[in-house]
Amino acid sequence: MTLSASKFAQGMNTQQYIDIIKVNKDPFCQIRDGVEVPDNVLDYFNSLENPVNLAVFTSDWCGDAMSTTPAILRLADASDNINLGVFNRDDELELTNSFLPEHRAGTVPVFVVFDEDMNEIARFIETALSLVPDIDAMDEMIAQAAASVTDEAERRQQTRGRRTSHRVGKAAEWGAVILNEFQQVVADGMSRPQSERPAEGGTKWPPED
Repeated sequence: MTLSASKFAQGMNTQQYIDIIKVNKDPFCQIRDGVEVPDNVLDYFNSLENPVNLAVFTSDWCGDAMSTTPAILRLADASDNINLGVFNRDDELELTNSFLPEHRAGTVPVFVVFDEDMNEIARFIETALSLVPDIDAMDEMIAQAAASVTDEAERRQQTRGRRTSHRVGKAAEWGAVILNEFQQVVADGMSRPQSERPAEGGTKWPPED
């Protein structure tokens, strides 16, 4: 399955997506407001000879999407060289999975960059690879903090709340990491001949040792 220009044009802009968020809207907006686009990243996209098309497949319930999607949307809104189309992954599961290896079907979010003719340049899956140790450390810390809570429902609620608070607190730091890795994979894709595209970035599964 391919993403046609007409389908891409049906994608939402940032505000239209925010308007339909049902879960985690406040932290999503707090993270977006907390992200500062690194100058080197913005300069790279602003210096492109031709604009690129960025398709974003995301879901409001996903923790990685809570950190990664607002950062990349912040970049897209900052550069006139990025045409944005945001899609609710749950409404476009088959299309989203077409940009994923079979063993990673269902992964979210997914960011796909195309040239002006909708030829694929790069894919960025889930979040920055270098953030994985930080995310694992966050989960371990929160699990330890909630270990003494005997009620399962309360433990889950506390765990979700702490994860959200941690992600909001890390908005600027994690956002810079995400945007630098995103820019690097796009630059990698741009440097390749069409036959060797797309470049791929983001997390890997199974994780590398």
